[in-house]
Amino acid sequence: MERNRLILIFSLIILVFAFIYLLSPILDGILMGVALAYAVRPLHTRLSRRVGEVISAFLSTMIISLPLLLFFAYGVFQGVTELIVVMKNLETYVAILNSYLNSLDPEISKTVRPALNQFVAVFNTKIGDLAFSVTTKFIFFVMNFLISTIVCFYVIIDGKTVTRKIIDRVFPEKEVGDFFEEFDSVLMNLWFGNFLFALLMGIVSIPYFMAFGIPYVPLLSGLMFLAALIPVFAEWMVILPLTLYLVFIDWVKAAWFLAIGSVFLYIIPELILRPYFVGYTSKIHPLVLMLSFLGGGLAAGVTGFFISPMLAAFLTAVYNHYTKQSGNSAAN
Repeated sequence: MERNRLILIFSLIILVFAFIYLLSPILDGILMGVALAYAVRPLHTRLSRRVGEVISAFLSTMIISLPLLLFFAYGVFQGVTELIVVMKNLETYVAILNSYLNSLDPEISKTVRPALNQFVAVFNTKIGDLAFSVTTKFIFFVMNFLISTIVCFYVIIDGKTVTRKIIDRVFPEKEVGDFFEEFDSVLMNLWFGNFLFALLMGIVSIPYFMAFGIPYVPLLSGLMFLAALIPVFAEWMVILPLTLYLVFIDWVKAAWFLAIGSVFLYIIPELILRPYFVGYTSKIHPLVLMLSFLGGGLAAGVTGFFISPMLAAFLTAVYNHYTKQSGNSAAN
Protein backbone atom coordinates (compact mmCIF):
# COMPACT_ATOMS: atom_id res chain seq x y z
CA MET A 1 0.00 0.00 0.00
CA GLU A 2 2.82 2.39 0.93
CA ARG A 3 4.62 1.50 -2.32
CA ASN A 4 1.52 2.31 -4.40
CA ARG A 5 1.17 5.62 -2.62
CA LEU A 6 4.78 6.57 -3.35
CA ILE A 7 4.29 5.67 -7.03
CA LEU A 8 1.15 7.85 -7.12
CA ILE A 9 2.95 10.82 -5.54
CA PHE A 10 5.93 10.47 -7.90
CA SER A 11 3.61 10.26 -10.92
CA LEU A 12 1.73 13.36 -9.78
CA ILE A 13 4.97 15.30 -9.42
CA ILE A 14 6.02 14.35 -12.98
CA LEU A 15 2.61 15.34 -14.35
CA VAL A 16 2.70 18.67 -12.50
CA PHE A 17 6.12 19.55 -13.94
CA ALA A 18 5.04 18.48 -17.45
CA PHE A 19 1.89 20.59 -17.09
CA ILE A 20 3.93 23.61 -15.94
CA TYR A 21 6.27 23.21 -18.93
CA LEU A 22 3.35 23.17 -21.36
CA LEU A 23 1.84 26.24 -19.69
CA SER A 24 5.15 28.16 -19.54
CA PRO A 25 4.20 30.67 -22.31
CA ILE A 26 1.27 31.87 -20.19
CA LEU A 27 2.81 31.22 -16.77
CA ASP A 28 3.04 34.95 -16.00
CA GLY A 29 -0.70 35.33 -16.45
CA ILE A 30 -1.47 32.27 -14.32
CA LEU A 31 0.79 33.39 -11.46
CA MET A 32 -0.57 36.93 -11.62
CA GLY A 33 -4.12 35.54 -11.46
CA VAL A 34 -3.25 33.49 -8.37
CA ALA A 35 -1.67 36.56 -6.72
CA LEU A 36 -4.71 38.73 -7.54
CA ALA A 37 -7.06 36.05 -6.17
CA TYR A 38 -5.21 35.98 -2.85
CA ALA A 39 -5.07 39.79 -2.75
CA VAL A 40 -8.83 40.12 -3.16
CA ARG A 41 -9.89 37.14 -1.00
CA PRO A 42 -10.68 39.29 2.12
CA LEU A 43 -13.15 41.27 -0.01
CA HIS A 44 -14.63 38.06 -1.44
CA THR A 45 -15.10 36.64 2.07
CA ARG A 46 -17.18 39.66 3.07
CA LEU A 47 -19.18 39.84 -0.16
CA SER A 48 -19.99 36.12 -0.23
CA ARG A 49 -22.00 36.46 2.98
CA ARG A 50 -24.35 38.86 1.19
CA VAL A 51 -24.53 37.78 -2.47
CA GLY A 52 -23.26 34.18 -2.59
CA GLU A 53 -20.01 32.57 -3.69
CA VAL A 54 -20.29 32.85 -7.50
CA ILE A 55 -21.52 36.45 -7.68
CA SER A 56 -19.00 37.46 -5.01
CA ALA A 57 -16.15 35.83 -6.95
CA PHE A 58 -17.23 37.64 -10.13
CA LEU A 59 -17.57 41.03 -8.41
CA SER A 60 -14.24 40.63 -6.59
CA THR A 61 -12.48 39.74 -9.85
CA MET A 62 -13.98 42.73 -11.64
CA ILE A 63 -13.18 45.10 -8.77
CA ILE A 64 -9.48 44.24 -8.93
CA SER A 65 -9.13 43.60 -12.69
CA LEU A 66 -11.12 46.39 -14.33
CA PRO A 67 -9.17 49.30 -12.74
CA LEU A 68 -5.89 47.64 -13.74
CA LEU A 69 -7.16 47.17 -17.30
CA LEU A 70 -8.47 50.74 -17.56
CA PHE A 71 -5.23 52.25 -16.24
CA PHE A 72 -3.20 50.18 -18.65
CA ALA A 73 -5.45 50.87 -21.65
CA TYR A 74 -5.44 54.62 -20.95
CA GLY A 75 -1.65 54.54 -20.54
CA VAL A 76 -1.22 52.78 -23.89
CA PHE A 77 -3.59 55.25 -25.56
CA GLN A 78 -1.68 58.25 -24.22
CA GLY A 79 1.66 56.63 -25.10
CA VAL A 80 0.60 56.00 -28.71
CA THR A 81 -0.81 59.52 -28.95
CA GLU A 82 2.46 61.06 -27.73
CA LEU A 83 4.49 58.83 -30.07
CA ILE A 84 2.42 60.02 -33.04
CA VAL A 85 3.04 63.63 -31.98
CA VAL A 86 6.80 62.96 -31.75
CA MET A 87 6.85 61.30 -35.19
CA LYS A 88 5.00 64.21 -36.78
CA ASN A 89 7.26 66.82 -35.18
CA LEU A 90 10.55 64.92 -35.14
CA GLU A 91 12.31 67.41 -37.42
CA THR A 92 11.17 70.29 -35.22
CA TYR A 93 12.49 68.60 -32.08
CA VAL A 94 15.82 67.85 -33.78
CA ALA A 95 16.10 71.51 -34.86
CA ILE A 96 15.44 72.64 -31.27
CA LEU A 97 18.13 70.27 -29.98
CA ASN A 98 20.61 71.48 -32.62
CA SER A 99 19.87 75.07 -31.66
CA TYR A 100 20.50 74.17 -28.02
CA LEU A 101 23.78 72.46 -28.95
CA ASN A 102 24.89 75.57 -30.82
CA SER A 103 24.58 77.53 -27.59
CA LEU A 104 26.94 75.17 -25.78
CA ASP A 105 30.70 75.02 -25.77
CA PRO A 106 31.95 74.07 -29.30
CA GLU A 107 33.82 71.04 -27.95
CA ILE A 108 30.71 69.71 -26.19
CA SER A 109 28.59 70.40 -29.27
CA LYS A 110 31.12 68.64 -31.49
CA THR A 111 30.99 65.56 -29.23
CA VAL A 112 27.23 65.38 -28.78
CA ARG A 113 26.02 66.28 -32.30
CA PRO A 114 27.21 63.06 -34.04
CA ALA A 115 25.51 60.97 -31.35
CA LEU A 116 22.26 62.92 -31.85
CA ASN A 117 22.40 62.49 -35.63
CA GLN A 118 23.12 58.77 -35.24
CA PHE A 119 20.20 58.39 -32.83
CA VAL A 120 17.82 60.10 -35.27
CA ALA A 121 19.03 57.92 -38.13
CA VAL A 122 18.64 54.73 -36.14
CA PHE A 123 15.21 55.86 -34.91
CA ASN A 124 14.01 56.47 -38.47
CA THR A 125 15.31 53.13 -39.77
CA LYS A 126 14.30 50.97 -36.80
CA ILE A 127 10.89 52.44 -36.06
CA GLY A 128 9.13 49.70 -38.05
CA ASP A 129 10.91 46.89 -36.20
CA LEU A 130 10.28 48.66 -32.90
CA ALA A 131 6.57 49.03 -33.64
CA PHE A 132 6.33 45.32 -34.53
CA SER A 133 8.18 44.29 -31.36
CA VAL A 134 6.06 46.52 -29.13
CA THR A 135 2.85 45.29 -30.79
CA THR A 136 3.84 41.65 -30.27
CA LYS A 137 4.69 42.23 -26.61
CA PHE A 138 1.46 44.16 -26.14
CA ILE A 139 -0.59 41.27 -27.58
CA PHE A 140 1.13 38.80 -25.24
CA PHE A 141 0.56 41.14 -22.29
CA VAL A 142 -3.16 41.50 -23.08
CA MET A 143 -3.44 37.71 -23.47
CA ASN A 144 -1.71 37.12 -20.13
CA PHE A 145 -3.86 39.76 -18.46
CA LEU A 146 -7.07 38.14 -19.71
CA ILE A 147 -5.77 34.76 -18.55
CA SER A 148 -4.94 36.24 -15.14
CA THR A 149 -8.51 37.55 -14.85
CA ILE A 150 -9.98 34.13 -15.65
CA VAL A 151 -7.55 32.37 -13.30
CA CYS A 152 -8.34 34.90 -10.56
CA PHE A 153 -12.08 34.14 -10.80
CA TYR A 154 -11.67 30.36 -10.63
CA VAL A 155 -9.04 30.44 -7.90
CA ILE A 156 -11.36 32.60 -5.80
CA ILE A 157 -14.36 30.35 -6.26
CA ASP A 158 -12.80 26.86 -6.41
CA GLY A 159 -9.08 27.09 -5.65
CA LYS A 160 -9.06 26.36 -1.95
CA THR A 161 -11.78 23.69 -2.13
CA VAL A 162 -10.13 21.74 -4.98
CA THR A 163 -6.68 21.96 -3.39
CA ARG A 164 -8.06 20.80 -0.06
CA LYS A 165 -9.76 17.79 -1.66
CA ILE A 166 -6.55 16.77 -3.45
CA ILE A 167 -4.49 17.10 -0.26
CA ASP A 168 -7.05 15.19 1.81
CA ARG A 169 -7.06 12.43 -0.81
CA VAL A 170 -3.28 12.11 -1.20
CA PHE A 171 -2.29 13.09 2.36
CA PRO A 172 -5.12 12.13 4.72
CA GLU A 173 -3.09 12.99 7.81
CA LYS A 174 -4.49 15.95 9.77
CA GLU A 175 -1.01 17.45 10.15
CA VAL A 176 -0.69 17.94 6.37
CA GLY A 177 -4.09 19.63 6.24
CA ASP A 178 -3.07 21.97 9.05
CA PHE A 179 0.12 22.84 7.18
CA PHE A 180 -1.90 23.65 4.05
CA GLU A 181 -4.09 26.02 6.05
CA GLU A 182 -0.97 27.76 7.38
CA PHE A 183 0.55 28.08 3.89
CA ASP A 184 -2.73 29.36 2.47
CA SER A 185 -2.95 32.01 5.20
CA VAL A 186 0.62 33.20 4.63
CA LEU A 187 0.02 33.48 0.87
CA MET A 188 -3.18 35.48 1.35
CA ASN A 189 -1.51 37.93 3.72
CA LEU A 190 1.53 38.20 1.43
CA TRP A 191 -0.39 39.27 -1.69
CA PHE A 192 -3.01 41.28 0.19
CA GLY A 193 -0.22 43.24 1.91
CA ASN A 194 1.60 43.72 -1.39
CA PHE A 195 -1.59 45.02 -3.02
CA LEU A 196 -2.21 47.51 -0.19
CA PHE A 197 1.38 48.73 -0.36
CA ALA A 198 1.13 49.28 -4.13
CA LEU A 199 -2.10 51.23 -3.61
CA LEU A 200 -0.37 53.45 -1.03
CA MET A 201 2.51 54.05 -3.46
CA GLY A 202 0.06 55.18 -6.12
CA ILE A 203 -1.61 57.61 -3.69
CA VAL A 204 1.70 58.98 -2.34
CA SER A 205 2.98 59.65 -5.86
CA ILE A 206 0.13 62.11 -6.61
CA PRO A 207 1.54 65.13 -4.66
CA TYR A 208 5.03 64.22 -5.91
CA PHE A 209 3.96 64.51 -9.56
CA MET A 210 1.88 67.62 -8.90
CA ALA A 211 4.78 69.39 -7.14
CA PHE A 212 6.93 69.08 -10.26
CA GLY A 213 4.18 70.09 -12.67
CA ILE A 214 3.96 66.69 -14.38
CA PRO A 215 0.91 66.33 -16.69
CA TYR A 216 -1.53 63.40 -16.58
CA VAL A 217 -1.19 63.00 -12.80
CA PRO A 218 -4.13 60.56 -12.38
CA LEU A 219 -2.75 58.37 -15.17
CA LEU A 220 0.80 58.41 -13.79
CA SER A 221 -0.31 57.66 -10.23
CA GLY A 222 -2.24 54.69 -11.63
CA LEU A 223 0.85 53.54 -13.53
CA MET A 224 2.90 53.93 -10.34
CA PHE A 225 0.36 51.69 -8.58
CA LEU A 226 0.67 49.09 -11.36
CA ALA A 227 4.47 49.32 -11.22
CA ALA A 228 4.50 48.93 -7.45
CA LEU A 229 2.61 45.65 -7.75
CA ILE A 230 5.84 44.20 -9.19
CA PRO A 231 8.49 45.17 -6.63
CA VAL A 232 12.09 46.43 -6.81
CA PHE A 233 12.54 47.51 -10.45
CA ALA A 234 9.20 48.49 -11.98
CA GLU A 235 8.97 52.01 -10.48
CA TRP A 236 11.91 53.07 -12.66
CA MET A 237 9.68 52.48 -15.71
CA VAL A 238 7.72 55.53 -14.54
CA ILE A 239 10.42 57.66 -12.87
CA LEU A 240 13.11 57.55 -15.58
CA PRO A 241 10.92 58.55 -18.60
CA LEU A 242 9.49 61.45 -16.57
CA THR A 243 13.02 62.53 -15.64
CA LEU A 244 13.95 62.54 -19.33
CA TYR A 245 10.83 64.61 -20.04
CA LEU A 246 11.85 67.18 -17.42
CA VAL A 247 15.42 67.37 -18.77
CA PHE A 248 14.08 69.12 -21.87
CA ILE A 249 12.19 71.62 -19.68
CA ASP A 250 14.55 72.29 -16.78
CA TRP A 251 17.51 70.02 -16.05
CA VAL A 252 17.76 71.29 -12.45
CA LYS A 253 14.14 70.32 -11.82
CA ALA A 254 14.84 66.97 -13.50
CA ALA A 255 17.79 66.35 -11.17
CA TRP A 256 15.66 67.12 -8.09
CA PHE A 257 12.83 64.97 -9.46
CA LEU A 258 15.18 62.00 -9.93
CA ALA A 259 16.88 62.46 -6.54
CA ILE A 260 13.63 62.78 -4.55
CA GLY A 261 11.95 59.98 -6.49
CA SER A 262 14.94 57.67 -6.00
CA VAL A 263 14.90 58.19 -2.23
CA PHE A 264 11.19 58.48 -1.39
CA LEU A 265 9.61 56.35 -4.13
CA TYR A 266 12.27 53.68 -4.47
CA ILE A 267 15.02 53.27 -1.84
CA ILE A 268 12.94 53.84 1.31
CA PRO A 269 9.74 52.09 0.09
CA GLU A 270 11.38 49.11 -1.63
CA LEU A 271 14.28 48.38 0.70
CA ILE A 272 12.68 49.30 4.03
CA LEU A 273 8.92 49.93 4.04
CA ARG A 274 7.69 47.15 1.72
CA PRO A 275 9.65 44.33 3.42
CA TYR A 276 8.45 45.46 6.86
CA PHE A 277 4.85 46.19 5.82
CA VAL A 278 4.30 43.03 3.75
CA GLY A 279 6.42 41.06 6.22
CA TYR A 280 4.16 42.22 9.06
CA THR A 281 0.99 41.11 7.26
CA SER A 282 2.41 37.77 6.08
CA LYS A 283 4.75 36.99 9.02
CA ILE A 284 7.64 36.53 6.54
CA HIS A 285 10.92 37.98 7.79
CA PRO A 286 11.59 41.36 6.03
CA LEU A 287 15.09 40.32 4.90
CA VAL A 288 13.83 37.06 3.41
CA LEU A 289 11.03 38.94 1.65
CA MET A 290 13.35 41.62 0.22
CA LEU A 291 15.85 39.02 -1.03
CA SER A 292 13.10 36.88 -2.55
CA PHE A 293 11.67 39.82 -4.52
CA LEU A 294 15.13 40.93 -5.64
CA GLY A 295 16.53 37.49 -6.44
CA GLY A 296 13.35 36.28 -8.12
CA GLY A 297 13.23 39.32 -10.39
CA LEU A 298 16.88 39.02 -11.40
CA ALA A 299 16.66 35.27 -11.99
CA ALA A 300 13.36 34.93 -13.84
CA GLY A 301 11.87 38.36 -14.53
CA VAL A 302 8.14 38.81 -13.88
CA THR A 303 7.71 35.08 -13.26
CA GLY A 304 10.40 35.21 -10.58
CA PHE A 305 8.63 38.11 -8.85
CA PHE A 306 5.67 35.81 -8.23
CA ILE A 307 7.37 32.44 -7.66
CA SER A 308 10.17 33.53 -5.31
CA PRO A 309 7.90 35.19 -2.67
CA MET A 310 5.64 32.12 -2.84
CA LEU A 311 8.63 29.92 -2.02
CA ALA A 312 9.46 32.26 0.86
CA ALA A 313 5.84 31.93 2.01
CA PHE A 314 6.14 28.13 1.84
CA LEU A 315 9.30 28.12 3.98
CA THR A 316 7.65 30.49 6.45
CA ALA A 317 4.60 28.23 6.64
CA VAL A 318 6.87 25.23 7.31
CA TYR A 319 8.60 27.13 10.12
CA ASN A 320 5.33 28.40 11.64
CA HIS A 321 3.64 25.01 11.44
CA TYR A 322 6.41 23.02 13.06
CA THR A 323 7.01 25.71 15.65
CA LYS A 324 3.35 25.38 16.65
CA GLN A 325 3.66 21.60 16.65
CA SER A 326 6.74 21.78 18.88
CA GLY A 327 4.97 24.19 21.22
CA ASN A 328 1.91 21.94 21.47
CA SER A 329 4.11 18.89 22.11
CA ALA A 330 6.00 20.72 24.86
CA ALA A 331 2.73 21.87 26.44
CA ASN A 332 1.42 18.31 26.50
